[in-house]
Amino acid sequence: MTDREVARLPSDADAGTAALAALRAIAQRMSELEPAALADEPDAVHQLRTQVRRLRSLLGAFGPVFDPSATTALRRRYGEFGRELGTVRDIEVRIQVAERSLEDASEHDPHRDVVADPDQAAAVRERLVDDEVEAHRLAHARFVERQAMPRAEARRDALAAFLAAPTVTPLAAGAAREVLGELIEGEARRALRRVRRLGRHPEPEALHDVRKAGRRLRYAAESVVDEPLALFGDRATKLAQAGEALHDVLGDHRDEVLFAEHVRRAGAHASHAGEPSAAFEALAAAADERARERLEQLDDAIDDLRSAAVAWAQR
Repeated sequence: MTDREVARLPSDADAGTAALAALRAIAQRMSELEPAALADEPDAVHQLRTQVRRLRSLLGAFGPVFDPSATTALRRRYGEFGRELGTVRDIEVRIQVAERSLEDASEHDPHRDVVADPDQAAAVRERLVDDEVEAHRLAHARFVERQAMPRAEARRDALAAFLAAPTVTPLAAGAAREVLGELIEGEARRALRRVRRLGRHPEPEALHDVRKAGRRLRYAAESVVDEPLALFGDRATKLAQAGEALHDVLGDHRDEVLFAEHVRRAGAHASHAGEPSAAFEALAAAADERARERLEQLDDAIDDLRSAAVAWAQR
């Protein structure tokens, strides 16, 4: 893909051309990142997974511009790819959270005396860090193997074919600012609908749905601010920031909840093996507390989303 293909589009571009330009820019970035992810370069899996999510988000948000069967098939293919990346990335996150938790426990946690005990500290680090490093090595090796399979090549070919000659709907002929602006407004409404379903004591799945809606809103709004599709300014930026804040608050909350569950499982295995286990529960309790603290920031993120959505509707 050449630089010309991702050059900035004129403000009077039609919706089909504009949406396709945004998707091509993401595809180019994915092609640049995939070799780095396969080589397990620092943060490459994370960055590639982010671009896959951007692609799927835009295929969803701007889907009405294209033939729905094509976008649905691509979202399914790249959803599978995202899960393969996620298997590796989730281990990376667990290692990062474990390292940070151990550092925090040694400096600030009221249970630091338990965690600082040499035997307990060694048992915790072995199970939460050393074992996970090995798990990451094996998971990444499986990921590399899967990317050499015919299914992976078919996925890349399907995306290339779509980007070369997509089938579009009549909506594609409309002005990009008008059509994509309306579709992004629909994404804001979609996120707010999911927020309204939370209730006073939201279930994890409901929180996860809000998180995903915030992420999709963010990527859709960012796509019309950043090159090659710089069609809107501050209002789109604020909408993207609101979606990002919602995603970050709930993403951090989810990471801590999952980490607490992981630590408790590791503690149970340690106890069964006759190893010290008190430190595992101390770390899990600290993760529970961090999760609660993150969730307390949700109301502010929702308020920002509502304000940004109102401003966008008045654009």
